[in-house]
Formats: sequence, structure tokens, C-alpha cells
Amino acid sequence: MLKTTIQFIRHSLYPSKQALRLRLAPLHAYMLASLVLTVTVTVLDYIVLQPNFFWPMWLFLHGFAIFFFYMGLVALSALLVQLVTKWRTKKMWAYRQAWPYTVAMSLIPTVCLVVLYHVAPSASSFGILLLLMYLIVPLFQIPIKK
Repeated sequence: MLKTTIQFIRHSLYPSKQALRLRLAPLHAYMLASLVLTVTVTVLDYIVLQPNFFWPMWLFLHGFAIFFFYMGLVALSALLVQLVTKWRTKKMWAYRQAWPYTVAMSLIPTVCLVVLYHVAPSASSFGILLLLMYLIVPLFQIPIKK
């Protein structure tokens, strides 16, 4: 289980044609990868923000909020992936395929988006562009039947 999760994260580091295979990833791989992202962003936020609050409670609540909003981002991005695949190949991916692919392709851009927000909030739009690039560029490598 841990091996497939590490492989899932490793293949999601760079948007390539091989990343298209991640749409068939098992449930535990993309959910554990989402949990790794949540913990990473929560710890990063804790280090940067240094809240004056009971730290275990802050970590739990912040982690829950990060996971909730990340899943919302993935849900919207999966719809975008479905639209692009429908437009590009005339056959839309099922949502159960778009979801793992979207989780994989949004891990790195989400961490970059959070770092950009902490470093320079006005540069956060570059994080959004990076997310769109990670999501859409591999989709243009899907073979099209003529």
C-alpha cells in the first residue's frame, strides 16, 4: 500500500504522458497522497503562521480545513479535466478516472500555491497557472483516434 502511494506521488511530480496512467490508480494511493499533502501544508502553515493557540487543536482544525478545501479544488479540477478530455478526444473520462488523475496532477501545484501565498500573496496567480498547466498539458498527449 505504501509502495503504490510512493509510486503515485513520484509519477505526479512532473506532468508527462506517463502521468495519464494515474487515472487508474487505486483508492488508497490517491487518498494517502491527499493526506500527505494535507499534513505537509498544515505543518508549513504552522511554521509560517506560528499561531498563538493550543497547537494540537490548531493542527487538527487546520488540517481538516486544508483537506476539505483541497478536495473541493480537486472536485472542480476534475470537472475541468472531464471537459478537456471531452473536447480533445470526443470521449469524456469517467469521473472515477478524472479524480485520481486530478489528485496526482494537483499535488505539487497546490504546495507551490501555498508557498507562493506565504512568500508573495500577489504572486498566487502563478500557482493557479501552474495548476492549470499540470492538469491540461498531459491531456494533450492523449492519442486521438481518427
